[in-house]
Amino acid sequence: MNHFKEISRLTERVMHKYNQFEKQPREYSPGIILKQAEIHTISLIGDYPDINVSTLAKMRGITRGAASQMVYKLEEKGLVRKCISPVTDNEVCLSLTDAGQKAYKAHLQYHEEANLDFFKELSNMPEEYEGYLIKLLEHFDKSLDERLKNKE
Repeated sequence: MNHFKEISRLTERVMHKYNQFEKQPREYSPGIILKQAEIHTISLIGDYPDINVSTLAKMRGITRGAASQMVYKLEEKGLVRKCISPVTDNEVCLSLTDAGQKAYKAHLQYHEEANLDFFKELSNMPEEYEGYLIKLLEHFDKSLDERLKNKE
C-alpha cells in the first residue's frame, strides 16, 4: 500500500519546521551570532577553500545575486575575505578569516553533537535504501528547481 499523502504531509511539515529553524540565530563562538544561511555559507567556504561565488550559489541552491549579498554581509562581519582568482582576473575566490574559521569549526562541532541521534538512525539504514533516498532527494531538488524556474 502506498502512503503518498502521508509522505507528502510529513515532508511538508519537516520543511516548514526546518525553515523556522533556519531563521533562528545561534552563537557559534563568542560574539559571532549567525543565522543558518550564514553559517552554511561559511561551512561551504570552509569545505571548499577558494570557492567562487557562482559555485557557492549553485551548491547553496540560491541565485548568484543572493550569494553575492550573503558574501558581502559575511565580509562586513569580518568572517569572509575575497581575493582575485589565480586562474582569471574576473573571478573572485572566497576564503575564511580567522574569525570565520572559528565559526566554521564551532559549526562542525555543533553538527557532531546535535545530529548524533539523526546520524545514528541513518547508520542503521540498509545500504540499498541510502542510494534510493539520495535518488529521491535529488529528484525532489530538480522538481523544485523546475517549479521555481516556471515562476520567473
